[in-house]
Amino acid sequence: MQMAPLDLAILGIYIAFAIAVGFSLRQRASKNADQFFLAGRKLPWWMVGTSMVATTFAADTPLVITGWVRDGGIWRNWLWWCFAVGGMLTVFLFSRYWRRLGVMTQAEFAELRYGGHGATALRAALGFFHAFLTNPIVLCWVLLAAAKISDVLFDIDKTTSLGIACAICLSYSLMSGFWGVAVTDLVQFFLAMIGAIALAVIAWDAVGGQQEILTQLAGKGGESGEILGFLPSPGAGSWTDLSFWTTPLAAVAVYLGVSWWATAGIDGGTVVVQRIAASKSPAHGSIGTLWYNIANYALRPWMWIAVALASLLVVPHGEPIVSPIAGTVVEISDDQKRVTIEGTQGDRTEISVESIEGWAGVLPTLRVDVEDTIEESTVIASTDSEKAYVVMMVRFLPVGLLGIVVASLLAAFMSTIDTHVNLAASYYVNDLHRRFFQRNKRPEFYVTVARVASVVVLIEGALLASVSSSISDLFTFFLAFLGGVGPIYLLRWLWWRITAWSEIAAMVTSSVTTTLITFVFNKGWPVTALTPLGSVESEAGVITAEGRIVIVVLLSTLVSLVVTLLRPRPDPIKLVSFYKKVRPVGAWGPVRALAGVSSKKGEGIAVIGGVFGGLALIWGLTLGIGAWMLGHAWSWTAFGAAAGGAVMVAAILPGLLREDTTQGEENR
Repeated sequence: MQMAPLDLAILGIYIAFAIAVGFSLRQRASKNADQFFLAGRKLPWWMVGTSMVATTFAADTPLVITGWVRDGGIWRNWLWWCFAVGGMLTVFLFSRYWRRLGVMTQAEFAELRYGGHGATALRAALGFFHAFLTNPIVLCWVLLAAAKISDVLFDIDKTTSLGIACAICLSYSLMSGFWGVAVTDLVQFFLAMIGAIALAVIAWDAVGGQQEILTQLAGKGGESGEILGFLPSPGAGSWTDLSFWTTPLAAVAVYLGVSWWATAGIDGGTVVVQRIAASKSPAHGSIGTLWYNIANYALRPWMWIAVALASLLVVPHGEPIVSPIAGTVVEISDDQKRVTIEGTQGDRTEISVESIEGWAGVLPTLRVDVEDTIEESTVIASTDSEKAYVVMMVRFLPVGLLGIVVASLLAAFMSTIDTHVNLAASYYVNDLHRRFFQRNKRPEFYVTVARVASVVVLIEGALLASVSSSISDLFTFFLAFLGGVGPIYLLRWLWWRITAWSEIAAMVTSSVTTTLITFVFNKGWPVTALTPLGSVESEAGVITAEGRIVIVVLLSTLVSLVVTLLRPRPDPIKLVSFYKKVRPVGAWGPVRALAGVSSKKGEGIAVIGGVFGGLALIWGLTLGIGAWMLGHAWSWTAFGAAAGGAVMVAAILPGLLREDTTQGEENR
């Protein structure tokens, strides 16, 4: 146990607060599905945006970023910084469209956008997909993070920690629904910011500050590039030579050139869309999404990166523990400190697993399981860089402050868990149960169904977490799993020719291709501890996570476009209702002519200008803060770009929102 009584008391106070919120809001949330899933569509922009920020910061976030920085370098964060492009498209375009449409889920969108049997099939497929696949995968990696934190702080096994984590979340989320999510998100955001800033400042000071960090890490490389580099170093030769494109540089090219438009979140994503749908009006949805993007990309990441950099000075990687013989793992002690291997001749060898100096008693993570067949020099155990963040908490935070930081991680964990449980249940209730199984029941009946579905989904996430070991692997698997639908999700708003079958083709191709690459071409099917859920480990050793994304995107986009062009054109008359409600820009000629209305003149140009201004603001702040922290003179250039971007946003966004400012609750 690494926590003092005062720390545990602080933790208990937050848990009591969350449960009290559940009790106080249970009657309001139980009225109907809109109240349970969307807080009655009454949230103001500041609550909408803060809830987005709180939910996308889970307990896994600082852990996975710490792992990226320690094992690769600062540049690895472009894996998620690149999604700011889609974030700006949502701010200036798609958030208004989603709120005008008035849907509860993205699956409900399908029947309003397309109509016909294909749209019905798509809605059912998306309902199942998001209820039982995508959201449970997110729950899986968040629960895995909770297990890693519990291992360091409380020294309890994975199964027990998963059970406790699930029980805490269910204790209030089932009562209060999205009302509880929104209210606790506000407290979680401020608590998380206080905790993360405190740890970053204390850890940075403890290792000697900026100068010591720069002195010891300058020129030091991770597995894939320089630790302190905002971009990885290129190889020899010009950019036209293959030698120039090192693996890290090629990875960043994939992030900035492919990932941002290939992701399923290009037009918002499930979490963001739910909060936009819960907003008072399209204008509140857009402004809330802007606040979310500023806080998400510019304000938060450097606190975690600072801790990750400091950890490299005091929490070493250490050499992995390898097997001296080939054979079979026959026993692992309950405390995970001894692994027994039976050799091919029947002789047994016991390997001791001990904590490496600097890891505050935390054992290296086992990479094998009982009955695994291994070769000589197979890695038995190695340090887990994702746990280094928690080790830094234990080493440097005083009593009381440790309790606050742990409470902030618990709050972040609970925020993300209750969101995705609520979101998965909304897809099941709205797009499967109420749509196909039991219609026209009393509103309270569907709330009961939602609560049962919530329990089922959380149990599924916990079962997935029990066979997983790497948060980073799960995150990159998730990106690829939905990596081929982005182009179609973008085009469905901009081109009338896209049909339900286009989406179905993209979704099926993307998910099947990702699964095949990850598992069928992966060493060791079925999944074992040697091949954790979500990892990429090809026989030839050439399929990286970034390569997987490229393959999935190219194949899914090709298949979906071929399906679009080969199938009959949709009837423009059937799209008129959707067009009148949303008034989208783009190639809608035949539909626009029948509808007799059009999008605002010059809207497309304004959106493009807003996106560029928004990116200058977001990336300028993000890079400027990091450059200032590391003593780079160009930080002020980045801040200048951010200021210019802010001026553009302030000039463009009000004009786009003007017609939506007073539009509130005419959509159900």
